[in-house]
Amino acid sequence: MRRLTLLLFLTTLLIAGAQAQNTRTLKGKVTDSETQLPMPGVSVSAIGDATPKATGADGTFSLSVKGKVILVITHVGYKTQSVNVAESDSTVQIKLQKEATDLSDVVVIGYGKQAKKDVTSAISSLSGKELKELPVTNINQALQARIPGMQVVNTGHQPGAGTAVRIRGINAIAEGSGPIYVVDGIVVSYDLREINPNDVESIDVLKDASAAAIYGSRASAGVVIITTKKANSGKTTVNYDAYVGFQKMIRSYDFVDNINDYVNLRRVGLSDEDPVAWPNNNLLDTLLFNGDERRNIASGKWTDWVGAVTQTAPQSSHTLSISNGFGKNKFYLSGNYLNQDGIIRGSNFTRYSLKANMESEVSAKLKVGVNTNFSHIVNNVVSNEVYYNALTISPLMSIYDSTGKPSANFDPSSGNLLFNNPLTLTQNPQRNVDDRFLGSLYGEYKIIPNLTFRSSFGLDVYKNQRFEYYPRTTSTGFAKKGIAKVQNFGWRDFLWENTLNYSWLPSKDHNFDFLAGATYQKRRQEWNYEEASNFPTDDLTYKRMDLAGNRDAISSDYFNWTVASMLGRVIYKYKGRYIINGTIRRDGSSRFGSENRYGNFPSISAAWRIIDEPFIGLKTQSWLNDLKIRVGYGIVGNQDIDQTAIFTQMIPGAYPYNGSNQTPGFQIRSSLQGNSALKWEEQRQFNAGLDLAVLNNFMRITLDFYNKNVHDLLLNSSLAPSQGFDYKWINISELNTRGIDLGVKFNLVRSKNFDWQMDVNWSKFRSKITKLLPGVDSLSPTLKVGEAPNSLIVDYVYDGLYQKGDDFTLNPNARPGDVRVKDMDGNKIINQYDRVIVGRTVPKGWGGIWSYWRYKQFSMTVFANYTYGHMISNKAYQDYLYYSSKTSTRTLKEGLNFWREDNTNTDVPRPNQFGRSLQALPAGTSSYIAQKGDFIRIRNITLGYNVPNELLNKIKVNSLRVYVQAVEPFLFTKYKGIDPEIGVGQYDTYPRYRTFLFGLQLSF
Repeated sequence: MRRLTLLLFLTTLLIAGAQAQNTRTLKGKVTDSETQLPMPGVSVSAIGDATPKATGADGTFSLSVKGKVILVITHVGYKTQSVNVAESDSTVQIKLQKEATDLSDVVVIGYGKQAKKDVTSAISSLSGKELKELPVTNINQALQARIPGMQVVNTGHQPGAGTAVRIRGINAIAEGSGPIYVVDGIVVSYDLREINPNDVESIDVLKDASAAAIYGSRASAGVVIITTKKANSGKTTVNYDAYVGFQKMIRSYDFVDNINDYVNLRRVGLSDEDPVAWPNNNLLDTLLFNGDERRNIASGKWTDWVGAVTQTAPQSSHTLSISNGFGKNKFYLSGNYLNQDGIIRGSNFTRYSLKANMESEVSAKLKVGVNTNFSHIVNNVVSNEVYYNALTISPLMSIYDSTGKPSANFDPSSGNLLFNNPLTLTQNPQRNVDDRFLGSLYGEYKIIPNLTFRSSFGLDVYKNQRFEYYPRTTSTGFAKKGIAKVQNFGWRDFLWENTLNYSWLPSKDHNFDFLAGATYQKRRQEWNYEEASNFPTDDLTYKRMDLAGNRDAISSDYFNWTVASMLGRVIYKYKGRYIINGTIRRDGSSRFGSENRYGNFPSISAAWRIIDEPFIGLKTQSWLNDLKIRVGYGIVGNQDIDQTAIFTQMIPGAYPYNGSNQTPGFQIRSSLQGNSALKWEEQRQFNAGLDLAVLNNFMRITLDFYNKNVHDLLLNSSLAPSQGFDYKWINISELNTRGIDLGVKFNLVRSKNFDWQMDVNWSKFRSKITKLLPGVDSLSPTLKVGEAPNSLIVDYVYDGLYQKGDDFTLNPNARPGDVRVKDMDGNKIINQYDRVIVGRTVPKGWGGIWSYWRYKQFSMTVFANYTYGHMISNKAYQDYLYYSSKTSTRTLKEGLNFWREDNTNTDVPRPNQFGRSLQALPAGTSSYIAQKGDFIRIRNITLGYNVPNELLNKIKVNSLRVYVQAVEPFLFTKYKGIDPEIGVGQYDTYPRYRTFLFGLQLSF
């Protein structure tokens, strides 16, 4: 028995010894990387061990581990860190870095980064998380009303439609394409719909000249810097972000929808012209209605054209990303599929995008990396006629013919089509295919401590193909038996940049950062176009151009341009609270002639961090968390002009040298005279700003005032006939814009179970031309000194309707019930000189309100934007209200309240088939069409739920969030059109819609 007991004891010792060899105690300490102080309560765990340990009061911890392990260290307010521990290590020292929040946020300032607390200029930022709160196809749409001073207006509502962006007011008479965009260091052109918002890490908007001058000749309209995601240090993570939903049309015009009212209105309109010749009865129907309409009147058939071409449209997006940040190599890969059908049938936007980047520390001194983004887009765009025709075509017309195909109604007398059937147009959308590659290869080398050389080569390759076909059943393709149009457009941009960065700290009170660099960018752009007609069938559309009987047009164009630059910057900090930032850039551009090819763009800005002054005192700092004053002045340029502006061009011509036969040759293009002396538009901008935070960051305010003067404005000036040319670009005009940007962030409630945050921003500006031509203060009714360029609504002043017994001197041919306008110059004649300013399209102010609530695992976000103090020229409303077959065959229900002898208290004139009741309007409109455009739009309501950690640990998932979202659910406005954010143009060519989504965000 004793021998057995001894054997068991020895066996136990051997097993314990073996386990002791495999298991060891790992001790460590966690400290703050800045203060070097120990950090208690930090979570430390080894991958594979679900039970984390917390550091003690002295920041130390102890773990039982086996072999090689990877520790994951997490703490609120600090970056999560992964540490590789070798099998031989028994102790480890860990320094945690604070997460960038509030004043420690890092902003991109162009060719570098800077802590937000040290920024001296006007820069606004938006995180990638905030950006993807809205399901958009264009990043600019998500920036709308989020950045103070930045106006974003949709140029349309079709899937894939673009935007018009304006930063800090009007910057030119001939405004270009808006701000420049810098994506991971590459200066890009055109749209941003190729970039998946889920791949964006942050966006920084350089609003004033002192911030943007580092980009010199292209920065007059502002700079938008987009930084995409990269892999972070830590274990491999996989993220899946998806949403699915549908879109519904918000509203359409409330037209007369009763067949008897509609028929009677048209009868009244013709009878009003001559009641004797055309008495108001059903005998007029053969004159007013075609055969199809008369048959439908008899059968009571009514066509809903809008319903026929619109639909409830699905929308979905799926993004899958993988991030690996272990060791010296970091890798990020992301793929996205987005599909958005339009609420008008036939329209669609589909995007496939792939992003990959990698960064590797080759050695302690050398780091290399590559960034790539590829996208393939197919965008089907329906004609603007679809919705307009659906609104205005007689509802007595049939959609389909006897064979079940979309009807093609012909005029018996002329043989031409009466109208384009909108359903036919939806079946033949314009097809746009875009392919774009954005990529950069870079390397950073630490020459000596604090001196880094960076070289990067960027590439932007874009190709667009556009295909159009107009079949015989459309007015465009009817006479020519089908028309096909094919065009190819694209460019190749090369950007090579080299910079040196040097940090110098001669003492604890002095800190210098130096930047010097040289860049070279070259573009090659090509375009070609082919048009053909007379096809044997419509079935093959544009796919067999060789079958066309006629080659109607062949065109092509080619150009290239280059920009070569040198740049420099010095940032000086004294005692951490006095900061000066000076930059200069010298650009040379081939867009300008040899006489003025180069330009210099300097800037200077400074900031005083008053909060860090000793005289503030600890008592004041208990409630005052930040106080900084910023001032800046800079000069930026604009090179966004037509490539041909400096050249006098030649065009094809033919000459009868022998008096009869013409010989092909060339002749001077007389429409535009070249000007080799053109130079940069020069914008000089002053900015003063205040940053303030109080009550433990309960409220944080950013306030900026700016004043900018633009000299040598580019103006396409008309020439006298004796010059032999029609126009010529010149530098001569001047413009002033001043305004205010205000942003306020509230942390209203902060607790364990409930949070409430709110962001409010407000902006306004006033632009006015200060000089046009010598001795000339007006070039057109909408272009004059003292007013913003092309921002005026100039028209006759509406003065109600003529009544019986009125003085008809101004319009002897008028009758009671006709529109009346005012004689503004008192000469007893209504002519063009009676047209005055009846409205201004520039808002007095605009902004956004964002609010976030969280209760335990539930969260809710509401975002609204607003605009006020401007007018919209709503000609569509007049056309749809005043019955006249010259403008529209449909009438709003309000139009039934037209003037009659027993109904004189109205603003709606008598219906007239020939528009006679509007004859007092030589231009066709009056101030009646100028309507207030004020509105408040709820753009986004999102309700989300974050699955608790206890459940996530069981299913081995890092995070899981589900949400439901309503996009643009409500609009509050007195504007009488469909959409006060109509953008350019006076008619709604594509209706706005609401979107309802269900989304999922998963990380594991």
